[in-house]
Amino acid sequence: MQLGNIEVIPLYENQFRIDGGAMFGIIPKKIWQKIRPADEDNFIWLDMRPLLIKTEDQNILLDAGIGDAIDDKTRKIYGISEPSQLVPSLRNAGLEPEDIDSIIFTHLHADHALGGLTRDENDGVVKVFPNAKYYAHRFEIEDALETNERTAATYLTELLKHYEEVQAIDNDGRLFDSVSVHRTGGHTRGHMAILVQSEDQSLIYPGDIIPTTAHIKAPYVGAVDMFPLESMQQKKAMIGECLKNDHYIAFDHDADITIGKFEDKDNDIVPVAVERAE
Repeated sequence: MQLGNIEVIPLYENQFRIDGGAMFGIIPKKIWQKIRPADEDNFIWLDMRPLLIKTEDQNILLDAGIGDAIDDKTRKIYGISEPSQLVPSLRNAGLEPEDIDSIIFTHLHADHALGGLTRDENDGVVKVFPNAKYYAHRFEIEDALETNERTAATYLTELLKHYEEVQAIDNDGRLFDSVSVHRTGGHTRGHMAILVQSEDQSLIYPGDIIPTTAHIKAPYVGAVDMFPLESMQQKKAMIGECLKNDHYIAFDHDADITIGKFEDKDNDIVPVAVERAE
């Protein structure tokens, strides 16, 4: 879609499975399965949808999916059966991997950060985007490098080290002319949401604070969130900003609505599709 004088394109990287209870936390299955039906093993399927920002002088990716560098055990855990579609999706948008200048990670969990890595013919780990600079919040980098019993399964540290250098973001604010970052916390200590602005239009990429349209209600917070009360607070504030300022919103894990807006219908916040997955 055109956002002012820049182009914003949801990409498709892959699909993965996760326990439904992990995604909806305290919400009973009897309620959440009406909007996200689970299979016989209680898994639900989510898309991984990085966002491409094409400005006059930069091509920026927000997140990168899970990629092809993961081992067979991790692939089985996530239910990954197909190769990464990030590069083909990028080519459909008219770009090659060499054209990506920057990648901003909302956070460094495997399903958001490992798509910039792949395997070469000798099974070595190599970068997909040779000219890109990488950015994440300083807290996120610290926590990804020093994991604990709870976080080790989601931060695959040995793979993340192949980026060699991820530039640390310390403060909220403008990172590039059209792109600003805001540390939300909640999902992880260093999780960020990203605001894209051009002319009089704006779009929020909320990362895993609002991963799908099924997570709009404040209590619908994943059990995987490290600080769920922060997630709830940030979600309510973000939706309020979207309503007040007419922001678009791009969902990173929704298999239907890729870009939408929110409407308040008799105090019930509902998503309205602007772009849907093809």
